Amino acid sequence: MITIKQLAAKAGVSPSTVVNVLHGRSNKVKEETFKHVQKIIKEAEYVPNMGGCLLKNQESRIIGVIITWARRDEENIIQDPFFSEIIGVLEHEIRIRGYFMMLYISESAAECIKMAKSWLVDGLIMLVGLADDCSLFMRKINMPIVFIDSYFHDDGLPYVNVGLEDRQGAFLMTEYLIRKGHRRIATLADGNPVAGSGLERLNGCRDALKQYGLPVDTLDYVSISYKHSERHEFYRKFVLTKMRKYSALFFFSDFYAVDAITCLFDMGIHVPDDISICGFDNNIFASQSRPRLCTVCQSVSDKAIYAVAQLFRLIAKEPLENRIIRLGVSLCEGDSVKDLSKH
Repeated sequence: MITIKQLAAKAGVSPSTVVNVLHGRSNKVKEETFKHVQKIIKEAEYVPNMGGCLLKNQESRIIGVIITWARRDEENIIQDPFFSEIIGVLEHEIRIRGYFMMLYISESAAECIKMAKSWLVDGLIMLVGLADDCSLFMRKINMPIVFIDSYFHDDGLPYVNVGLEDRQGAFLMTEYLIRKGHRRIATLADGNPVAGSGLERLNGCRDALKQYGLPVDTLDYVSISYKHSERHEFYRKFVLTKMRKYSALFFFSDFYAVDAITCLFDMGIHVPDDISICGFDNNIFASQSRPRLCTVCQSVSDKAIYAVAQLFRLIAKEPLENRIIRLGVSLCEGDSVKDLSKH
């Protein structure tokens, strides 16, 4: 295999110039020379020895993407459209910058910290971290970190967090339901107690009730199981005992909303004639659902794009205008909510 010295000789430049081109350091090489060396590298089909680069430069060119997710018997995280989309966009954004993505999924913050230190990753992107885990990462790891969808106390530590206007999104949906004549609304999510983005969304629902002069205690939070069998058994009991209390069910994810529509359909319960259902995300489940799901729209791809851009600014030690980024949301009307105001 051709060596860096041989590449340098062929290109008529120094070995250090070849190394700068391989590492994408365009600010250290003239543009014309940079393109010339890139052409030589491509023609030679040169593949750098990443292990050697790591040992020599203490630079891995690896970005760690960590998802704090409990290992579950019935679920693979990639099955969730939110995670599959965001992982795909993160990989693309990292790769086009000349870096590699290492994906690590664990419910243990200590395990994730050990991985990050042992692989000497150049930066971390962390998804859905608990408040205590986020603080632990910032205290234990001395490297650039960007969080996505993480809610935690600001304890003075530097961090970047890319998230969503979760509270506003839930407000918009609850306001929509109220205007459609719904007064008894149940919110449903996988989490007990509700925390993070779920808690923000629940508070957004409460904000809407208050603004419209409705008692907050008319809003119920219902914890549902991530396990398919347990969740569907719960729905069967729910239909017999509690569903008549509500005119609308607001799920904090499209995945669970569409799953409920299908399960209820099998029990002879039709949406929206018998019960209205809405979700949050506007992912592929919402577009494929029949009736088409009424949901809160967010751009999952934008979260990934912003997160990677912010991380590379941290790596380059560039100043950041905003360390807290909350992307906007909107309401996507579907066919799964009945208009009770006309009755």
